[in-house]
Amino acid sequence: MDRLLQDIRKYWGRRAPSFSDNINQEDPDRWMDVIEQEIPVSENCRVLDIGTGPGFFAVALAKRGYDVTAVDLTPEMLEQAKKNAGPLAEKIHFLPMDAEHLDFPDNSFDVLVTRNLTWNLEHPDQAYAEWFRVMRPGGTLLNFDANWYRYLYQDDHHAAEHIEKANLRVYDDSETMENIARKLCLSKIDRPLFDLALLDKIGFSRVTADKNIWKKVWSEEQKRENRFTPCFMIKACKEA
Repeated sequence: MDRLLQDIRKYWGRRAPSFSDNINQEDPDRWMDVIEQEIPVSENCRVLDIGTGPGFFAVALAKRGYDVTAVDLTPEMLEQAKKNAGPLAEKIHFLPMDAEHLDFPDNSFDVLVTRNLTWNLEHPDQAYAEWFRVMRPGGTLLNFDANWYRYLYQDDHHAAEHIEKANLRVYDDSETMENIARKLCLSKIDRPLFDLALLDKIGFSRVTADKNIWKKVWSEEQKRENRFTPCFMIKACKEA
């Protein structure tokens, strides 16, 4: 494991308890209403939650009867996820794993979901290729993300967001994350346009992006706090 990946894992390991508390304040039904409009609803549907963090998606999906496997690089996040899952922890397959190197056979999952992960990857091209490999023909990828830390490379009209982030440093050690973000390629790139082109190149089909998905999944408080970095949803399929 290289130094940057070690720093990323260490940062999120330290953040795991507070991040879990924050995520647990969200409404899972708001997200599931969106997800289930985009994926096949089936008892035999196998779902992979990549970068599960404190298990928000994994638990929400398991509650609705999906066969869920959830992976994360950070052991502390997986511990939080198991804790948050409660009795459902026995039904969810939690595994320590790097999103860029998945230890699954080809064509293993019908649906892949991920949230606030891609921006945090050193090699998003390698990750997307891995996700394509483990997805079954006819499968669907849903990637929810935002241009986190894009403000580091933008003009003065984003200074207000920079100030907001700076004010949170005592809470979430944003200074450390900013230093990491400067070393990550997606911090500098306009998304989701980059992702759409990359997914198409890898071989995904019916690649689309919904830049207004934040209006459906975020609470009013989240909309205010993250107004400079709205969440988008990327959907991509693998031809049967």
